[in-house]
Amino acid sequence: MKKLMLIIATGVALTITNDNAAASQLIYDTDGSAGRVTYYNNAPISAMVTQSSSTYDLSVYTPHYTNPMPCQSAAVYDQNTDTLIVTLSVTNKTLSGKIPRGHEDKVKYVQANCTDEQGNSQTLRHKLAPAPKISFTSQLTVANWIDSNGFRPGYYDSVVYQAQLNIDNGEPDGFCHTKSFRGIIPTLLTERHNTGFYSDVITVNGEAKYDAVVNVLVNELTCKSTGGTTRAVEVWEITEQQQNREIHIYSL
Repeated sequence: MKKLMLIIATGVALTITNDNAAASQLIYDTDGSAGRVTYYNNAPISAMVTQSSSTYDLSVYTPHYTNPMPCQSAAVYDQNTDTLIVTLSVTNKTLSGKIPRGHEDKVKYVQANCTDEQGNSQTLRHKLAPAPKISFTSQLTVANWIDSNGFRPGYYDSVVYQAQLNIDNGEPDGFCHTKSFRGIIPTLLTERHNTGFYSDVITVNGEAKYDAVVNVLVNELTCKSTGGTTRAVEVWEITEQQQNREIHIYSL
């Protein structure tokens, strides 16, 4: 009887040990840095792909060739404190949710609990960058005021625009573009800034044109990454007496 009890007890112990061995394995972001794609080997999913570039609306694709719903739950956490930020919904192979305001500058990670077709569970992580950071300063030097002739407004014939940009996308997949709504300024960005870069400091100096009818020069700079979108809108109001600048930087 004692031998039988020992066999049963041993069997229970083995069962517990096996259950622990089958517990979900935690796999951190495999390259250790934020980026649009994290690839996994021997996992229930092939990768996590951040589809969105919104600071507040997150969408992550979890591809798998044959499993229609490889992940069962997911959430976003603060990288530095491991504090839960938001629980994500799981629809087929897509994880999605809304990140509350106040987390724009934080490094975050998506943690998903996924199961392969053999029933093996893994917990996978995918790092998200903060929203891009933009520091944008500029100044104007104006000269040679031309008075109105009754048909056109008065204007400065010479306008020199100087600017310095400090951009930190927080990851190598971030990119930026600029647009002038009113007037023309020297080119702020090169072609490489449109295809992906981590950070850069940019200085420009050259002639500019402004819209003398409404007395303004308006430029926009937008940077996007997996952590979100940051937009800077610069408005110069130019009159004969003074030149005033306003800058608005916000997340989208």
